[in-house]
Amino acid sequence: MRGRIPSILSALVVIAAPMVSQKPAARPAPTGIDIPTARKAVVTIQALDAGGRLMASGTGFFVTEGYVLTARHVLEDAAGCRIEMSDGQQMRCSVAASDSVKDVAMLTVPGTPPVTLRWGSSEAMKDGADVMVISNPLGQLPGTVSRGIISASRVVNGTKLLQISAAISHGSSGAPVLNGKGQVVGIVRSTIEQGQSLNFATATDAIRNLSNDAGAVAEGQALLSSKTVVAASAGSSRVSPGTAVSLPQISIGQSITGTLSAGDSLYPDTTYFKMYQFTTTPGREMTIDLSSNDFDPVLIIRGEGLAQSIVNDDGGPGCASRVSQAFLSNGPYRILVNTTASPVRQTGRFTLSLSDGSKPVQDRSENDCTTGTRTVTTGTQNLPVIGVGETINGALTSSDSLYPDNSYFRFYQFTAPAGRPVTIDLTSDDFDPVLIVRGSDLDASIINDDGGPGCYSRVSRTFPSTGPYRILVNTTNSPERQTGRFSLTITDGSKPVQEGSAAGADCTSRSSSSSASSTATHSIDVGQSEEGALSRSDVLLNSDSTYAQAWTIQGRAGQTITIDLESDDFDSYLFLRGPGISGGRDFQDDDSGGNCHARLTATFPQTGEYEVVVNSQEHYATGAFTLSVTSGSKPKSVQRCSRSRQ
Repeated sequence: MRGRIPSILSALVVIAAPMVSQKPAARPAPTGIDIPTARKAVVTIQALDAGGRLMASGTGFFVTEGYVLTARHVLEDAAGCRIEMSDGQQMRCSVAASDSVKDVAMLTVPGTPPVTLRWGSSEAMKDGADVMVISNPLGQLPGTVSRGIISASRVVNGTKLLQISAAISHGSSGAPVLNGKGQVVGIVRSTIEQGQSLNFATATDAIRNLSNDAGAVAEGQALLSSKTVVAASAGSSRVSPGTAVSLPQISIGQSITGTLSAGDSLYPDTTYFKMYQFTTTPGREMTIDLSSNDFDPVLIIRGEGLAQSIVNDDGGPGCASRVSQAFLSNGPYRILVNTTASPVRQTGRFTLSLSDGSKPVQDRSENDCTTGTRTVTTGTQNLPVIGVGETINGALTSSDSLYPDNSYFRFYQFTAPAGRPVTIDLTSDDFDPVLIVRGSDLDASIINDDGGPGCYSRVSRTFPSTGPYRILVNTTNSPERQTGRFSLTITDGSKPVQEGSAAGADCTSRSSSSSASSTATHSIDVGQSEEGALSRSDVLLNSDSTYAQAWTIQGRAGQTITIDLESDDFDSYLFLRGPGISGGRDFQDDDSGGNCHARLTATFPQTGEYEVVVNSQEHYATGAFTLSVTSGSKPKSVQRCSRSRQ
């Protein structure tokens, strides 16, 4: 972070009032933008009270997925919302998802958008780059165009902000910040009124998939409801986002016994949830436990400083959920008491506890959750069924459920033949598959990674009964959030299952001899230079549609290295991740190596294993590259990336 943003940031919402200002003169827009068309995608957001009266207004815009994006604070304390399009047509809206930390809300409206704006890469925006904002100042000047530059990029509480010089007025909150191609790279959120042209926008790269974040969906469903405003304490300069909502409070050392009922809010996956709120001391280790004998609990934590929601299913004893860690700020943090998606609409009593200090959190390999430890016994009744002798071809997508280790999974159900062995095979050329089998009469979940040919997974055995049993189609947790097509097959009879080092060796050998580099293990040491290739078999990042390939490297605390990534086939981009690194511009680079090559000089915060991620600036770019790591620092190139592209 290059500097702290003062606490006098002012939200750009206009409170309903008569027009008292003249329209500012519009400046020329960056070339390549069809302003009349872009204006049709920009709407006015109207926050309504419980009686349907206008409270405040801001700006929003349609994106390619059909959602309307705006700043979350526009709808703070509102009971309803309405949009007004450029032609004057009005319609009610609902909230699909929201994030109070990033100050973004995603809305849905009926019908087809007249025009949508495309996403651009906010990470690709350089300081000094031209931008344009289309907004509705004062709620009465729709289609106002202002032009400026990116003054700086800053990371505040884990959220990247673009500081822009484009003229911004009240009522512009939620307006799109466009690059020279007319693509959205930011969402206007705030200004420093005591300064000149000190305006800020949330960078868009981290929020495109907001509708896939379960915590954001839950927060969105709770946004438009009757709220009790809590007055700020004496001397307080402002009330932090989220503190105005009268959520039930829970403190460290306290336990709350409650009930999930049919009167609670529903997720899109038809699970009920309740919300609680807590504050803590930065850096203080604490443990949050959620247990129930009536349903299978899921624990979700959201709040300031968290890059994404923390989700835990069975990390506590039995089927209880547990999160144990230190938080980076005071909060407030929100706890969502939730359930698994199957069986649908589970209800019942629960206990939520906060305790001081850390406690062990079980991962899935050591988890002791079986249906015998809770009263839920119908968890397979609504699952897709696969029979012996059948093959199901499917796909893991970003819409599937997430494990706490950030891997996607999908459930199936089968009935085993009595007293006869069967073999279950899970294969994929798009991700590294993991096969999990659960059942009420199994002592523990059966988990297999590379027991089949190559990197495929296999379970072969005679089951204790006919079941039913549940199959989880899953992936390894590195790289994170792998997706792609798979085949799940059950055959009669037994087949060999590779174990231990033999399985790992076969998987490594297969990966090395094929183009499926997404499942290969790459490593590099300081002083080495390695050749490689970024291909369509590598992990596709949903946030910006670029391929990524991870290389492990051992780091020593305080050790400074320089990483160079060079390619004549694509615009190189690299970043470093690992222990002590929470993201930000200090651990990623685009063009510092000159001629569109990447160069990153970094100092390891801790001793341990890190990952150098080979990436590109261009969507779906592939090709050969050279990755080098040297000791010490190297100067950055000031040469602009001007390589001609096809």
